[in-house]
Amino acid sequence: MAVEIERKYVLDGPPPAEVLATAASYAIEQTYLTAEGGSRRVRRRSGPDGVRHWLTEKRALGGISREEIEREIDEAEYRRLLGEADAQSGTILKTRHVLEHGHQTLEVDVFAAPPGLVLLEVELESEDEAVELPAWATGARDVSDDPAYANASLARQLGRA
Repeated sequence: MAVEIERKYVLDGPPPAEVLATAASYAIEQTYLTAEGGSRRVRRRSGPDGVRHWLTEKRALGGISREEIEREIDEAEYRRLLGEADAQSGTILKTRHVLEHGHQTLEVDVFAAPPGLVLLEVELESEDEAVELPAWATGARDVSDDPAYANASLARQLGRA
């Protein structure tokens, strides 16, 4: 079992073009599957390393920590698992930009669905690890404890749209 500890921030907009030019960028399609007692999702990611697929299961542990079990899957298993998609959820479409900032890795998600949303995520070693955001992260608002900004919640909002 792996533990994911993550801070999440809503931004006013994406980073400037000169910052994005230094990032590894990936197109992501994320579909939530039926699950009990947590969340299950499949992800299709296209980027510099080609097209890859993952199955991820998460369960809240408390605070900003979650149990996370993730494994890479092949396209056939990905397509099969799409048959278990949660009928109440839509598919999240986003571009993820991965940037190094100090000793931390920042993941900036610019959403096409839901449109206009920009989230910055930082994975941490502990819940009390400090996060220093870059100057371009204007209007950053910490939403780590707000369940409305969990990707599973965003997918359910898309399903109701």
